[in-house]
Amino acid sequence: MRKRLALLLVLGLAALTAAGCRPAESLPAAEIGYAIKGGSQEPVTLTYASWGSANERKAQESMIRKFMDKYPWITVEYMYAPGDYVTKLTTMYASNRAPDVFMLYKHTALQWAEQGKLYNLNEFLATDPDINESSLIPNAIMSWDQGKVAGVKVTEEAFALYYNADLFEEAGLSPPPVKAEEAWDWDEFVQTAKKLTIDRNGRNALDPLFDPHHIEQFGVRFNTWMWHLFVSSNETSIISADGSRMNLQDPAVIEAVQKLADLIYVHHVAPSPLQEKNLPQPMLALQSKKIAMDLDGQWIQLDLGAANVNYGVGVLPKLKKSTTVQFGEPIVMSATTEHPLEAWLFFKWLIDAEHAIDMHASGLWMPILKDYYTKPELITRWADEKPGHPDGYEDAVMRQTLANGVNSYDYYLKNIERINAILIPALDQVFLGKKNVKQAFADVADEIDAAFQGTYP
Repeated sequence: MRKRLALLLVLGLAALTAAGCRPAESLPAAEIGYAIKGGSQEPVTLTYASWGSANERKAQESMIRKFMDKYPWITVEYMYAPGDYVTKLTTMYASNRAPDVFMLYKHTALQWAEQGKLYNLNEFLATDPDINESSLIPNAIMSWDQGKVAGVKVTEEAFALYYNADLFEEAGLSPPPVKAEEAWDWDEFVQTAKKLTIDRNGRNALDPLFDPHHIEQFGVRFNTWMWHLFVSSNETSIISADGSRMNLQDPAVIEAVQKLADLIYVHHVAPSPLQEKNLPQPMLALQSKKIAMDLDGQWIQLDLGAANVNYGVGVLPKLKKSTTVQFGEPIVMSATTEHPLEAWLFFKWLIDAEHAIDMHASGLWMPILKDYYTKPELITRWADEKPGHPDGYEDAVMRQTLANGVNSYDYYLKNIERINAILIPALDQVFLGKKNVKQAFADVADEIDAAFQGTYP
């Protein structure tokens, strides 16, 4: 064992030297994945940056304090930047003051990695027995090329169907299924939404006299930026199978997006973007019974629990197969860090749910370490906690993420800002009821093709 640890140390230091980064001159025998021998615990200062809510800021500050208590020779200076985050980081890079470790948006992380701004974390993941690809849930790692890891999700996020349990009981309806194999098909979902959509005269959307212009309670709501939510469920992708182009002319892609738009303009069970402006935020809309169901990310559980809403969760309805979309943001390390070993030690600390278990128990965050999805003694520490996790959560969200999760397209699409600048206005026409999906996609097909630059691994 001692020879193996020594070998891992040599390999780790050699990789750091090859990357052009200066390894720490002395480190203690710390929990860094592989043993770092010798070292006088000389003081080291790291900088860390993130965004987030006030609650997330408190959680980050708590994690940092606990880390420094355990490793008192390492000081972590925290930069909390809830606004203009990337602009601030860009300025810091320009003045050679980049944070050692920081959160970053998905597409920005891949671009910055290509530009040489980020450390290749594969050097650690390939040698660290504690944190490596096999210890993480699927889709946790972001790579910009083969063998080049830009970042690891700091927490996971996934989508599900949230609902007001009182409204289902009042309507005499069974709640949404929680198991993937029992997921509603699209027709079942629409029928339920119609029964829960009520006009000002008390009629639901199945009634021939239903008034779609004066709806008091919508059966379901969704954000239009979720336009691709059911593409994977229709057994297709917005990228062609050979990765050579966008796949927006695929009838299965068009159908998956049109299904969402039809909830507004064909079935009259979801608010349009204009009607949405007259509704409160999703948590309050569910609480006040303005909506019965909400297609949303699991982060809404924190607000629902805090407001004492009698809510439940089910798996998303399906088209051809049951899936969910994963949406977590990565944590990265600067290529210019002078202390890569200490930075990795802190990096590992951040992605271990144990060090922010309260935020996971609240429903806001989901772990990325696989053990928290498979070991009962760890599952109970977060996924069983109420009010942040309703009955059925383990099947509808936790196990669904592990078994049927698919990363959002912004994890792997190059030149995404330019493509979105073309695509989003086209989709706005769809969700404003001015065009159908097939027409909207056809109208921008040439521009999209010209902007397409391929995908990341």
